[in-house]
Amino acid sequence: MFRKTISLLWVLLLLLPQLSSAEDLLSEKQSPEISQDLVEIEGENLETLLDRKMKARGNAILKKGNKTIKAEVIEYDEISEKLITQGNTSIELENISLTGSSLNYKLTDYTGQMDDVSFNLKSQKKEQTVIKKGYEITKHNYNYRGDAKTIFFDGENKKRLQSSRITTCEANSDDWYIKSKNIEIDTKKDQVKASNALVEFKGVPIFYMPSTSFSLNKNRQSGFLSSTFGTTTRSGFDLRIPYYFNISPNMDATLSARHLGRRGPMAEGQFRYLTENYSGVNELQYMNHDEASGQDNRYFLKLTHQHQFGRGWSGSYDLQKVSDNNYFADLASMIQVTSVVNLPQRANLNYSGDIWKLNVLTEKYQTLTNALNSPYQRLPQVNLSGNKDFDNFTLDLKSQWTLFDRDDKFKFTGNQQITGSRLSMTPAITIPLTSNYGYIKPKVSTNIRSYNLNHSPDNNKDIITPIFSLDSGVYLDRNINFLSQNYTNTLEPRLFYVYIPYKNQSVLPNFDTGLADLNMQTLFYENQYNGLDRINDANQLTASVTSKILDKNGKERLSAIIAQRYYFEDRRVFGNDQLDAKKANSDIFMGASAKLPNSLNLDAMFQFNPSSNSLLRSTLGARYNPEPGKMLNVSHRLIDNIIDNNQNLEVFNVAGQWPLGNRFYSIGRYNYDLKASQTIEVLAGVEYDGGCWVARSIFDRISLPTTPEANYAFFVQLELNGIGSIGSDANRLNTFLYRNVPGLRTVNQIPDVNRQANFN
Repeated sequence: MFRKTISLLWVLLLLLPQLSSAEDLLSEKQSPEISQDLVEIEGENLETLLDRKMKARGNAILKKGNKTIKAEVIEYDEISEKLITQGNTSIELENISLTGSSLNYKLTDYTGQMDDVSFNLKSQKKEQTVIKKGYEITKHNYNYRGDAKTIFFDGENKKRLQSSRITTCEANSDDWYIKSKNIEIDTKKDQVKASNALVEFKGVPIFYMPSTSFSLNKNRQSGFLSSTFGTTTRSGFDLRIPYYFNISPNMDATLSARHLGRRGPMAEGQFRYLTENYSGVNELQYMNHDEASGQDNRYFLKLTHQHQFGRGWSGSYDLQKVSDNNYFADLASMIQVTSVVNLPQRANLNYSGDIWKLNVLTEKYQTLTNALNSPYQRLPQVNLSGNKDFDNFTLDLKSQWTLFDRDDKFKFTGNQQITGSRLSMTPAITIPLTSNYGYIKPKVSTNIRSYNLNHSPDNNKDIITPIFSLDSGVYLDRNINFLSQNYTNTLEPRLFYVYIPYKNQSVLPNFDTGLADLNMQTLFYENQYNGLDRINDANQLTASVTSKILDKNGKERLSAIIAQRYYFEDRRVFGNDQLDAKKANSDIFMGASAKLPNSLNLDAMFQFNPSSNSLLRSTLGARYNPEPGKMLNVSHRLIDNIIDNNQNLEVFNVAGQWPLGNRFYSIGRYNYDLKASQTIEVLAGVEYDGGCWVARSIFDRISLPTTPEANYAFFVQLELNGIGSIGSDANRLNTFLYRNVPGLRTVNQIPDVNRQANFN
């Protein structure tokens, strides 16, 4: 084996008599400037031609910088820096490797061509695991490979492929390819462009793209996105062709041409922007003429923006509007969208400092049903709150002024037509006494409300309500040994006393207030009402006991709580439920949870009525998640409404995902109404892991109380790893699956080690 190192000064170096061989040249210390231009060539036979050309035969190798070229024969011209190879040739660049039958290449400007090429493109990004909605999701990156009749080198980072195909499938797996007569690769811009491209799956052409582009490293690129299609009962066949504009690193847009078989063409657009101080999303859907309904100019507009002004100031707006009340029912494809009743149109201005917080809000809604579902408009609402800690006490102030108005497209009658302003102020002082074993927090506050009303017999109304509360608790713990393991067992009793004198509020309007549901959280609220128009009278004590078992790492393994409220007087401000207002004590609330070492989590919550000796509410849940891709949720929910039997509820739900072997995964949900003896929803799906592609098919049937017949949905999708998906819209399908099967991971979000286990 002979090796030769060549530089621009090689002629002078040959004149040095003390150096007797090429190996001697390699041993000499050279400057970085010279070494960067060095070309090293070696082979089993090495010869010099015309004092300017080097020719290596037999396992020939040429190296310069980060480039390595191997061939049976390499001929190199020192003056022009042009090389020609013969026989099996391979070239290694920074993130791409190629093999072919011959190479004609110029090192100075990185131009040339290679014939009968096979290539591999390596992703420069590493796989990441992120937390999404509380669950770990694996983000895969893919390497690309392919072949071409000829590849042209058009510069340092640019390659042009003729009669080529590309895929992310591993070697010896030709499940799918993107075929094109012309593919351009720019490794500096991280971009692949293909014209007149054809997607071939299992040897069958399935999709044609006149032009497409994608990123080697999943970076954003302008170009056509994968088209999506589906069908709905109301609109027929639904085809969407989106084009993506990568405007700048912090700004993009998507325009989509959509055609609904029964309704006609439709245009959709989305514009997004994100900077350090502000961000927003603007969306528009527009249909010039609906062939099914005969309506013209149907549209949906949504404008959202968040802004950080600095020094504690921020602002936002959320403006939504549709052309008509039936827009979502006719044109939306997701059930959770079709049930929208009120579209918000709001703007906020906020300030947050060390002591003071300010929020200015203007808010109205477009109501898509009748007046009964139309909330009051806030034009505007101002919230000012402050909190200051001193050495021995804390001062707190909550205040709100709101001008309430009504949507003038509805005709309201009686008390519903009352409008006007409301001022509410609640100053408070708390004197906390805390230690490492417990706390006592007495609090004294006063609520002041003042109304200035329209369409009311009394235009001005004022009311002052004093409030006293005392919150206290103790922390106790001990060490225990269970099954030869050491644990810490805690016991945390808590007492919460509230006194609020009775104030007659029947003459006050009710703009935004309702009685909150009594549960484990609201038991410790001073006021049982949501909103500021009502404050209940109270002389009551809530008692609870919580116990936990913690392992040696401080992780909670078991916990249990029991709580009940005791009333020392009948309540007089208590909505319409006068029966509960005379009870001496509330229902008993109990809860327990367990996080077992075998990946099984158990949760239970009960509401028990001691007077009737009956269980009013219960929620039982179990979650088994031993590894990614294996998950099962089972739950039972019971609500026994003693006032209105029509509100009774008893529902059984099971949902999950499980590998079936031979690359198949099952996805399912079954939701059954035990009271009505009918199925609410059935979801059944299957995913197939093809390694470099994933196919999924999902069927869903749901019965809604607002429709006499069940709604059906069917999703079919083929996902080509690293490229995109064909079929149902990926974002909509994922949203649908995450809502119905919490904790689900699609195949490409499962770590490789778990996917491999399901291959057989």
